[in-house]
Amino acid sequence: MLALRNFSDDDMESIMNSTVAVVGAGGLGSPALRLLTAIGFGKIRIIDRDIVELSNIQRQTVYNTQDIGEPKVEAAAANLQMLNPNVEFDPLCISIQEDNAIDLLKGTDIILDGLDSFKARRVVNWASIDLDIPYIFAGAVEYYANLSTFIPGKTGCFACVMGEAKDNPDNTCAQVGVTPTLLSLAAAVEVNEAILLATGHKPTLENRLMTIDSGTLTFDFFDIGKSDECPVCSKSVRTDVTKTNDITATQLCSQSFNVSPPKIGKIDLNEIAQILDQSYSIKSTERSVLVNLASGEKITLMSSGSAIIKGVDTAEDAIRLYKLILSKNS
Repeated sequence: MLALRNFSDDDMESIMNSTVAVVGAGGLGSPALRLLTAIGFGKIRIIDRDIVELSNIQRQTVYNTQDIGEPKVEAAAANLQMLNPNVEFDPLCISIQEDNAIDLLKGTDIILDGLDSFKARRVVNWASIDLDIPYIFAGAVEYYANLSTFIPGKTGCFACVMGEAKDNPDNTCAQVGVTPTLLSLAAAVEVNEAILLATGHKPTLENRLMTIDSGTLTFDFFDIGKSDECPVCSKSVRTDVTKTNDITATQLCSQSFNVSPPKIGKIDLNEIAQILDQSYSIKSTERSVLVNLASGEKITLMSSGSAIIKGVDTAEDAIRLYKLILSKNS
């Protein structure tokens, strides 16, 4: 980077002092994480709720086959640490939602989108405005991607552009696919915007929507702006997100469940491992404890208080087992 014209030692120092939150460590998040790490952003918070599957490997390039079955955030942090040991990683295996978005994103300088749903992006958009943190938006499916950079108080927001658009189950990566080349293109644009933000330069996608068609290799730009009627970023009509303060369980593509507490906590994994080892078969790592129940269920408990539970059929069963395991530590 330092060999580039118009890039100074001060710019590099700014990047090294920046904290980026990458929300979603899948198809978009994987190439973005590799670039952010290689460039040398000082701290990278990785937020994702899922585990690595074999089908992920062809497009989620931060993982290897030996990572299959592991929480994505843990596998990503471990692999990226080998790429650049000078970067600090903060992996959080949790589902971002209204109750925890502020806790998950506070303390960061830039939010980078690796998500795959409008619902999750609306939560991130709301939190970015509440915390006054720039949000680099990207969405990709099949051969098409949309990108923009939203800066609270300076530009419009995700809700200004997308309005009441909802997730379409017939137009997801699982249904129509997504080309890995598109994901790398979109992720590179996101990281370029992060570099501009970190070094105090105007982002290229400020008040602009970029579209990519990797099938025809075309790139288009459209001017966008703030909506005075936006319920999120317009102070005159703003409505706050309703919080539930409940434990939630979300079914994952792997048919497991991610169980998330309403607030991010800090569990002493060494302590709980010693307690659980008296009753269950366990395996401990630096950031998680895998609990194998005699009945066949598997619970991966994270230091943040969240868990991935395999072998149950319903969210209610997942929450029941989650509470059972945590009760051993009380």
